[in-house]
Amino acid sequence: MSTIIIDNEGDLLVEVVEWDHEQEWPDRKPIIRKTQHFWVWRQVLKDSSRVFKNMLGGEFRERHQDSIKLQDWTISCIKIWLQALHNVRQDYDVPIEATWHLAKMGEYYGFDILKLKDWFADWYQRQPVDRWYINRESDDVPNPRWLLYPCWIFDHYKGFMKATEFCTYHYCGHITEHNPTRFRDLHLPQRIIQQLNAAKGRLRTVLHKDLYGPNDRLLRATCTCKAESLWGYEKALTDCKAWPLERLVQVTSMAVILERLTRFKYALPSTACSDCRQNYHSVVKGAISHTSGYFDGLCLDCMDSSKTDDEDADYWSHGELKQSDFVYGCRAGRHGQPTWYYSYMGQKQSKDRMNRSVRMSRYDGDLE
Repeated sequence: MSTIIIDNEGDLLVEVVEWDHEQEWPDRKPIIRKTQHFWVWRQVLKDSSRVFKNMLGGEFRERHQDSIKLQDWTISCIKIWLQALHNVRQDYDVPIEATWHLAKMGEYYGFDILKLKDWFADWYQRQPVDRWYINRESDDVPNPRWLLYPCWIFDHYKGFMKATEFCTYHYCGHITEHNPTRFRDLHLPQRIIQQLNAAKGRLRTVLHKDLYGPNDRLLRATCTCKAESLWGYEKALTDCKAWPLERLVQVTSMAVILERLTRFKYALPSTACSDCRQNYHSVVKGAISHTSGYFDGLCLDCMDSSKTDDEDADYWSHGELKQSDFVYGCRAGRHGQPTWYYSYMGQKQSKDRMNRSVRMSRYDGDLE
């Protein structure tokens, strides 16, 4: 078996055993898919991980060995992590599922997940992301819901904002993420999904408010033609299958509803008075523009930032917005108030975004 040299000056051989978990059954163990050796620096692993610090520097037998064995991880993911820790050129030819494996491996060994931040950004640029956005109807192939967790965990603000904005406008019903791996503990904090669905519900409110403007005026009119004009307006909205909103949003995405509204046509009755002669087409066009540009997606910087170090002060200041609070200082550039508002997650979160204790396996111990 050939050995992949991560560092020519290394002093430790890492044997990786990759199991085929797809062939795993309750009554039998998974079979070995393949094995691979890596030549690395022992000290790099110890400096990068509490687990390896205990394993290679504690009282375990690996301390006196010139080789160790790692199992339960894919060879490609271990290779990428070893390359990142040794600051050498990395591989990018891995599927999207690998990004979840990388995150899980980072969590297990206690690696700094942001060590792969630049790698993920480069990997993302190499992917057919536009094709994934077309495949949104099936979870059997990559789609935007697959991107939510990787973009969040690897701090890719562009991908995360695009995916959250897309899911809000293009999915009907309750927005959820999709995990294509066996690691079911990898998912977004529930708060993020809650905020996405709150933003989605707000889109319905915004659109309904704009479209209801003519109704409000006609219901207060005193002319004899108001009933016919009101009926005609709502009939035109219904004919293009964009009304009533309360029923449609349960089974239709906002993007589809907005597209249907572009086909709105309404001819006023010839007997309509001046009060009934509103510019209905301008109302609908304005509603489309307002709603489609209302939400830019969630902003990672706004999610992580807080105005003070006081959790209670952060809570109360959320309702006292100024323009400067939400349009400056983010990597995404200027974005609207709704993005700031729904990106608010409370007190500043841990920088590594894990919010879980590192799994120390059998190498758990006191490092102090």
